[in-house]
Amino acid sequence: MRIDLRTVLLDMRIASKGLRVRRFRSTLSALGVGIGVLALVAMLSISEGANREIQQKIASLGTDTIRIDSQTSKTGTRAASELNLSQGLSIEDAEFLSNANNARVTIAPYWVRNQVRVSAQSKTASATIIGSSPSWFSNERLTIVRGRSLRESDLRTSAKRCVIGSTIAARLQLTVGDIATISTMNCQIVGVLHPKGALLTEGTGIASLNFDEIVVMPWSSFALSDMAEETQKIDGIVARVQSVRDESDVFAAAESLRGHLNRRHRGVQDYRIVVPLTLLQEARQTQTLFQLIMGSIAGLSLLVGGIGVMNIMLANVSEQTREIGLRMAVGATRLRIVTLYLCHAVLLCLAGSVCGILLGVFVALLVQWLVGWPVAFAIESLILGPLLALSAGIIFGLHPALVASRLNPVAALRDL
Repeated sequence: MRIDLRTVLLDMRIASKGLRVRRFRSTLSALGVGIGVLALVAMLSISEGANREIQQKIASLGTDTIRIDSQTSKTGTRAASELNLSQGLSIEDAEFLSNANNARVTIAPYWVRNQVRVSAQSKTASATIIGSSPSWFSNERLTIVRGRSLRESDLRTSAKRCVIGSTIAARLQLTVGDIATISTMNCQIVGVLHPKGALLTEGTGIASLNFDEIVVMPWSSFALSDMAEETQKIDGIVARVQSVRDESDVFAAAESLRGHLNRRHRGVQDYRIVVPLTLLQEARQTQTLFQLIMGSIAGLSLLVGGIGVMNIMLANVSEQTREIGLRMAVGATRLRIVTLYLCHAVLLCLAGSVCGILLGVFVALLVQWLVGWPVAFAIESLILGPLLALSAGIIFGLHPALVASRLNPVAALRDL
């Protein structure tokens, strides 16, 4: 006998009526599958939220950048000076790296001074002062919303000019052409940055930076009276690889920079190189492992729910022995009996999956609200739940359906 769509729809209606007759039992069975789908959707949503947060963090660092932070030598400043050892990054290091790598890597040195007082028009704010070169803006992907960026002429002439972040501009009501007092030095505003937010560096070892609360000056004019440096030391270098074809170009550039610095610093590890692409690869591996663990837990929940469906279906077959015998006596084939009871199992699992998806979304949002974990709902996870539930219905409903189809009609009709 050929099973067509009309026959399947008829069997679905019959199965639906049969499940409503045993409403409480059916609800408990569907709930078992729903819990499995709930676990799958909630865990994958939490996992996807963590993954997107990591991607955002890497994107804020720049996948084509290499970040070099200055670190104090373990030998100590005085001992290092006596031994003629390196004591951190200097402007000479930046110039050497720029010449050694030609135009393949853009080098941008910078200083950072936190919590510096900036005042203008009887208003005062605390800001992070950065001394840098014009290339620092492009390396950090900063855009100017008003005015202009710093120029090479500003750097050569040690001009007292600066570019300010959007928050500082709003707080002090500054615009292009205004004069701001930074600590004890007057500086002319030549540009205002477009809002960007913070550099997401948690867990990377790099100092965090809020671009909206900064004042950027040429590094050559950065010798403020209360922040002067005896030597031309810098806090770090942001290097950006040009014309990246694949990830290997960034790693090759990082190794080249590491080799140049090792030779200049005589092997002293007074700097730290961070390649955001390395963080991205580590994040991918961690995320894959996390998703595997979460998927396994959810899969076990679905397995338990599927076993519950099989148990309920066997009980239904046992109770409907005479009904099955009657159907077979009036012409129902074994294939038709199998189809009918598979429809029972599939309906149970699909009903449970719908409830599971709704509850999974609710639980994920509840976790985000209570714990603060980011969540994101991927289409794949919302589709995967019903598909797995459908598979569970077919797999765990097949055995009870085959048991029903193998009943002897005569013996089934005699069953009381």
